Amino acid sequence: MKTIQRQSAGLKARIRAAAEQLDVPEGMLRGLPQLTLDGDGQLLVERHLGIVEYGTQRIRIAAKEMTIEVLGSDLHLTAMDRDSIRIRGRIASVAYLDRE
Repeated sequence: MKTIQRQSAGLKARIRAAAEQLDVPEGMLRGLPQLTLDGDGQLLVERHLGIVEYGTQRIRIAAKEMTIEVLGSDLHLTAMDRDSIRIRGRIASVAYLDRE
């Protein structure tokens, strides 16, 4: 078990170093989601793993290592493909939750 933990720590260190050298966010190299919030009316989620829950007041999106919860009113998907989801409506909050 300690060998796996050491390998994991070494891999994370190499990812951080590569991100710094390439001047890209570490999360991008790790496959973590990227969120772009445009005011309170539009949210773009990139690198998602699919919809967990969908409603006009709450949308939950699976992502690597987390679930993204969007709360608001009149929420709806305007675009979705295997890489990104675009949500419009009155966005009140965006939260990162532990994967369930």
